[in-house]
Amino acid sequence: MDGNATLHASNRLAVLVFLVTICLGLADSRLTLAAGVWTNEPAGAAVVLDCPFSSSPSACGILDVYSSAIPDSDGTAPISASGVIRSTIYKGNQSGGSQLNWTTSQIVNEIYVGKMWRTNSSFEGRTTANKMFFVRGPGVNGFFGLGGSPGSTSWPIYFGHNTASLDNSHTCAFDLGLVCNPNVGNVQAIRGQWTKLEAYFKKSTTATSRDGIVRWWVNGVMVGNYTNMNYAPNGLNEWVWSETWDGTVTNPVPSVDWSHYIDHLHISIPGGSNSTDQPPGPPAMPTMRGVTTP
Repeated sequence: MDGNATLHASNRLAVLVFLVTICLGLADSRLTLAAGVWTNEPAGAAVVLDCPFSSSPSACGILDVYSSAIPDSDGTAPISASGVIRSTIYKGNQSGGSQLNWTTSQIVNEIYVGKMWRTNSSFEGRTTANKMFFVRGPGVNGFFGLGGSPGSTSWPIYFGHNTASLDNSHTCAFDLGLVCNPNVGNVQAIRGQWTKLEAYFKKSTTATSRDGIVRWWVNGVMVGNYTNMNYAPNGLNEWVWSETWDGTVTNPVPSVDWSHYIDHLHISIPGGSNSTDQPPGPPAMPTMRGVTTP
């Protein structure tokens, strides 16, 4: 091979190596984003669900109760584009949306939930209880919802313990302390914009011990921190998405389609083996991430 041919071959090899390096770098950046986005997840928490919604919820072991969640595509989804799940109530209807249920394998004392979510840009919302997702356990039914009024362009995220057998009037608003408003920050969700929602729960010792914890974050900033809650004395074991748009959307009836989009759902169990199951169940099956050869 003459000198020019050698030079051209070397140049082609250099370009190929450069392109491969760039591609690997982009791939690594995406993996790093997905791995590090849940910035308020407790250290050492065991991941039990990490769902990109790249297909139906059932692919992640999530029950679509009414088969009404709509697989959709959104190239702007921050974590796992472009697959998303859409939940919609259509213009003029009084019912719609979806219900998604996921249950832990055993009842636990603590749970962390991270979710990337947005509404559509014309979302209006109703007068009372714009519910989104629930974190539940035996006998409790707490949820996170959108505050504000119909037609708002931004909303505070609040927690409602939604459980008649519990009294949190010592720390939250309304009868029985049913509404826990943001108490440490004022970051709000913006209509039509992707928003990272994170929540952490620790069960109370009893229904009256006032030692349960509920914390939540909006786009990484803590907005709610209640450390004296009566909640989930019998433990925690379920995440549910439900707007409860079940024939009651009359205040107002939607004048346009209302939609929620979920890009990614991440659930983990903090505190190591903190299950109320004694002894705890068997460890999870190990997963091989990759193999490096010389």
